[in-house]
Amino acid sequence: MFPTRVLDSLKYLLYPAQFVKLDQTLSLALARLAKEEEQPVNEVGQKMLIFALQHRQEATRNLKTWKSLTPREKEITALACLSYTNKEIADQLIISPATVKTHLRNAKRKFGLRSKLELRKILSDWDFSRWTA
Repeated sequence: MFPTRVLDSLKYLLYPAQFVKLDQTLSLALARLAKEEEQPVNEVGQKMLIFALQHRQEATRNLKTWKSLTPREKEITALACLSYTNKEIADQLIISPATVKTHLRNAKRKFGLRSKLELRKILSDWDFSRWTA
């Protein structure tokens, strides 16, 4: 009915602890969390694994998109993520606020976002400190 590798994949997703060897510290932490949430360990482990995989995929997409930005779009995006206003960015880079707005619009479009707040949110765990003056 189903190919063996599909069934194996399903088993892995349903019972990750049987296929992933966890060290004692991680096993105890997972067991403690499952107890606190009053859920079976395998369900908590599965949810955590799914969350981690989704987070990793999102991070990979964001990095790929970042690499597609022009150097100026990267610079302006980094400063925007550091909570600089468009005027502050324009003053620092000696360009017009309209140019900043255009570069930010292009960056948001590439990331598939509509606002500077969304841009800050998806890149909130990135370190942009090297972009400060």
